Amino acid sequence: MPQKALFNKVRKSQGKSLAANRHGKVVKHKKGNFVLQPKKESAKKILEEGRELTKAINHKNEEAAAGKAEQSGGRLGVVKAPPSTNKDSKGGAKKSK
Repeated sequence: MPQKALFNKVRKSQGKSLAANRHGKVVKHKKGNFVLQPKKESAKKILEEGRELTKAINHKNEEAAAGKAEQSGGRLGVVKAPPSTNKDSKGGAKKSK
């Protein structure tokens, strides 16, 4: 087996090292939702059905939690924003002047 001696002399790669110009800085992770919309109509339909199902399940869970809280003597209800509030393009509520 002459290859064994040759194998030991091969230097293994060490992978990526830290950037030299970081100087102790921490890596900043990107925040936000990076889910891209699918291009095919069938995939769009599946995605929309999944969102509707998620909304329905969340609504049912919130109603169940509010019902249990009211049964035990407390007052808890599902609070939604009034429909008259304007929405900003980023998603937050916009202050009306």
